Amino acid sequence: MGTRDRLQRLTGETTTERGSEGSRAAEIRALRERIEAILARRPESSKTAPPSMRTRGVPLEDLVPGGEITNEAGACFCAQQIAEGSSRHGNRCIRDLTPLDMNRLSVLANDPVLGNLEYHQALFLDTETTGLAGGTGTVAFLIGVGWFDGEGGSFVTRQLFARDYAEERATLLSLCELLKGRTFLVSFNGKAFDAGLLATRFTMNRLPNPLAGLPHLDLLHPARRLLSHRLADRRLGTLEASILGFEREGDIPGSEIPQRYFDWLRRRDGRLMADVFAHNRLDILSLAALAARLTELLDPQAETSDRHPGDLLAAARLFLTRDRPDEAVRLLDPLSGCSCRTTAREASRELSLFYKRRGRWPEAVAVWEKMARNETEDFFALVELAKWHEHRRRDFRHALALTLRACSCATQWSPEELTALARRRERLERKLSPPHRTGRALPRHNALKDPDSADR
Repeated sequence: MGTRDRLQRLTGETTTERGSEGSRAAEIRALRERIEAILARRPESSKTAPPSMRTRGVPLEDLVPGGEITNEAGACFCAQQIAEGSSRHGNRCIRDLTPLDMNRLSVLANDPVLGNLEYHQALFLDTETTGLAGGTGTVAFLIGVGWFDGEGGSFVTRQLFARDYAEERATLLSLCELLKGRTFLVSFNGKAFDAGLLATRFTMNRLPNPLAGLPHLDLLHPARRLLSHRLADRRLGTLEASILGFEREGDIPGSEIPQRYFDWLRRRDGRLMADVFAHNRLDILSLAALAARLTELLDPQAETSDRHPGDLLAAARLFLTRDRPDEAVRLLDPLSGCSCRTTAREASRELSLFYKRRGRWPEAVAVWEKMARNETEDFFALVELAKWHEHRRRDFRHALALTLRACSCATQWSPEELTALARRRERLERKLSPPHRTGRALPRHNALKDPDSADR
C-alpha cells in the first residue's frame, strides 16, 4: 500500500479520478491537503507545546550527584551519596543506628542464619519501577541500595539508573557488582515485589540471579506484627512519621513515579527524575532506621518506662511465636503489673498460658489468682482456675464456686464460651450430687467420651 492510499484511509477520502495522471504537482498538492486534514483532527492544545516542553532539558548530572558507569553490557547512570554519622534521619543520628543486633534481626526475619552474619554485610534494597503489576513488562528503571560503612558510622547509598530500556542489562550487571561482599538483604515488601521483579528482569536478560538464596529480612511483616495495634496502616510513610519521627516535605507520591520515567524517556530533562532519586534515597535511609528501631523493640533489657506497653506486648508475642520463651517471659513479667489495665491483663494471660503449656502449674496458678483478685473479676482467670481445681486437684466444690463466679462476669465472652461455661457448671453439679441408689452400678464413661477431657 502506497503513501497516498494510507493517507486516504486515515482521512476517510475516496479515490477520485486523477484527471492528468502524470501531473506530479497535482499529486504533491493532494498529499499536502490530506496531511493538513490529519493535523486538523488533533486537539487544539497539542498545537502549542507547554512551556516545560519548549524549554531545554537540564542534564541529570547537574541535579543528581553521580555520573555514567560502564561494564561489559554497556553504560548506565550511577548516583552515590554518603550520610555522615552526625547527620539525622528523623529523631536519630545515623551513627546511633548501629550496631544492629543480629540476634534480634534474626528474630524479625524468622531466619536463624542472620544471627551468624554481620550488620555491615546487609544490603538495603528499594526499586522504582514502571508499574506495580510485576509482570514481564514491568521494568525496575531505578535500583537503590545502601549499606553501613563499618568504619565511619556513615551510611552509603548507590542508585543505578537505566536512562532508557537499552541500559537495563548494564544496570543489572552493576547491581551484581554491588552485591559482592553482601550476605543478606533488607527491604520493605521486597519479598512480595522487589526481589521477584528483579528475578524476572535477570531472567529476561539471560543473567543469573544474584539475589537467589540470600537471606532476606522484609521489614513489612515484623512491623505489622509489632505495631499494627496502634497504627492505622503499615505503609512506610506512616511508619516514618509515627515511629521514626521523620516527615517528608515536597516528596513525590509513589503513584506518579512511573509517569515521570515515561516523560523522561521522551524529554531527557533531569528535573523529571531528580525528585524520584530523592524519594528512593529517603526510602533506603528509612529502611536502615526502621531496622534499628524494630530491633530495639525486641530488647528485653532496655528501659521500658518510655516504651509503648502495647509494643512490648507485641514483642513478647513475637518471641513466643519464634520459640524464644526466655525473652518473652522477661517482657511479660513486668508487663503483667503495668498501669495500663488492658495490656496488663493480656500480658498476664500470655504469661499464664506459657506456664500452663510448660506444665509449670504453681506459676500459672499464681498468675490466675492475681488476675482473679482484681477489682473486676477476670472471666479467663476464673475459668482457668476452675479447670485446674477440677482436673488437677479434683476439688469439685471449689471448681464449682469459681465457675459460678465466672457466670457473674459472663458478659465479657462469646456465646460459644458461655455455652462451654454452662456445660462445666452442669458437669460439676452432677459430680457433687449424691449418687442414685438403683441397685446397679452406673455405667463408666469411655475415656474418649469423658466430658472432662475437653478441658485437660
